[in-house]
Amino acid sequence: MPTPRRVPLRFLAAGMTALLALAACDGTQDGGAPASPSPARPRPAGAGGLLSGGVWAIRKVDVGGRTENLPPEVRGWIALGNDGTASGSYGCTPFHRKAEVTATHLTLGEEVAPLPAPSLSPAPPTDGPGPCRPDDVAGAPALADFEKKVRAAFGGELSLGTRQSSGHPLELHVRNRRGDDIQLAQARGEDFFGIRWQLVDTTFYDEHGPAFTAGARMYLDFHEDGSVSGKLGCNDVTAKVTFAGTHLYFSNAALTTRRTCGAEIMKEEASVLATLRKSLNYSYWAEPGTLSMSLNEDLAFPAREHGFTLTGKRRR
Repeated sequence: MPTPRRVPLRFLAAGMTALLALAACDGTQDGGAPASPSPARPRPAGAGGLLSGGVWAIRKVDVGGRTENLPPEVRGWIALGNDGTASGSYGCTPFHRKAEVTATHLTLGEEVAPLPAPSLSPAPPTDGPGPCRPDDVAGAPALADFEKKVRAAFGGELSLGTRQSSGHPLELHVRNRRGDDIQLAQARGEDFFGIRWQLVDTTFYDEHGPAFTAGARMYLDFHEDGSVSGKLGCNDVTAKVTFAGTHLYFSNAALTTRRTCGAEIMKEEASVLATLRKSLNYSYWAEPGTLSMSLNEDLAFPAREHGFTLTGKRRR
């Protein structure tokens, strides 16, 4: 994987109350977990129940003392449910396995029945190849080798530890008994659905457009049932959102009011609504502790990717 850019986490994710409690611990080196995990929360229906809990993304994989090259198109993730299973992807190939987790250890067991696929899917990419898919692996030795090593690294009982460095996101390290280490950073915290996300500006690769004129009147509220409500400067908006690992995409975006505002605000509103209606496959990162989020259309070719910058405040 190339050196991370504006959004430094693109690949592996995990969410569960126990892991979130672990990640919340403060410390500058591995270890330091709460005495017991928080009570489990009911998980909503849907593709793996990914609308509840937190998400983690991979930043680095060390196997046998060597840092592995991450193919740029891999999009691995893992989410730990309250039903004793883990779902995710080794990079391109999905998995659903039994899982046992405590505040300090994780054990992935045998494969179980695959989770149902979402009823909707994102729009196909037009300016790049997009993330890899399971059927890409057979013809791509680099992808197959990477997935093989990730599978092996997740074998047996895994220790969990956190590390916090000044100016860097909190890291979660998953280590097996051989010393292989998968380094994760948090892409979404358990408070995600209690935050109002204000749209700040548009992005193109690492450049930002002018700030939206509407300011705090352009925002989205994500809800655990997969619905989205908000305002696009002048009018109220609703939509559906589907989460899949470190990706999300919108569907059925529509205005629910017919107010008229200033010309610039109306222009911005129309532009954002048109973008949401495209159902682009966004990689997202709601950076814990900073109340900032980025959405970037995942083309697997960053120099062409468009997106949004958002900032958050807790909803009342």
